[in-house]
Amino acid sequence: MDATVWVGPRLSSGERGGVVVLLPKSRAPGDRFPLLIAMHGLGETWRGPERGAWGWVRDYLLPRADRALRDAPLDAADLENLVEPTRLAALNQSLRVDRYGGLVILLPFTPDVRAHLGGPSHRAFDRWLNVELVSRARRELPVIATREATGIDGVSLGGLHALWTGLGHPETFGVVGALQPAVRGRQSQVLSRFVASSRRPSQRIRLVTSTADALREDVTALDRVMGAAGVAHEFKLLQGPHDYVFNRGPGSIEMLLFHDRALRGRAAP
Repeated sequence: MDATVWVGPRLSSGERGGVVVLLPKSRAPGDRFPLLIAMHGLGETWRGPERGAWGWVRDYLLPRADRALRDAPLDAADLENLVEPTRLAALNQSLRVDRYGGLVILLPFTPDVRAHLGGPSHRAFDRWLNVELVSRARRELPVIATREATGIDGVSLGGLHALWTGLGHPETFGVVGALQPAVRGRQSQVLSRFVASSRRPSQRIRLVTSTADALREDVTALDRVMGAAGVAHEFKLLQGPHDYVFNRGPGSIEMLLFHDRALRGRAAP
């Protein structure tokens, strides 16, 4: 994937965040791709805005996952051997029937908002993601400029951000995903972002946890709360821990393939 960097918003620390922009290498003039915003975890936040924005590329090896999907079939090593044979077969069957088409991906530096969800700095970041970042992408990048083709996702802290912004802005995001999201007792706060209305555009929502995820109980509780509230969503239990090996394996592969399908209105395995 081709990478460039945009300057992001001014943070509460006074520093400027960054945004790594990934474009598919295989693209022809006039090609347009779905847009995915993907946010990193807390470990990259601690490393600061300059390095943190590169988390999905340098620490989670997202371009490697993109190449593996393009070169399908996948093998277990592509998922760091964190995959059941039946799941691997399902992923490969999907790729046989419908080739991976690729995405334009924005990777913003993700500030830590756990202590002040919905506070002033969080609202400013949420507004920047939903309005300024998406608008710039639609002006300057080869993306399909519709809500149906615009998705948001993230892992751990980034998954909490993705739920907060994605559920709060159905007019912008047609697809919302969260990998091992750091909800930690904030289920009601997250659910409050989903305001039911007959005029609310439909969204495809997916929660993901894993067998050794330290946040598995919290994510499972959010699944139950959303189900009880009648919020249609998917829930996936994958293999692996809450750690880099998950991000580099099933986290990256599953996130890319899910959004590749969902943002094109297709079935995902």
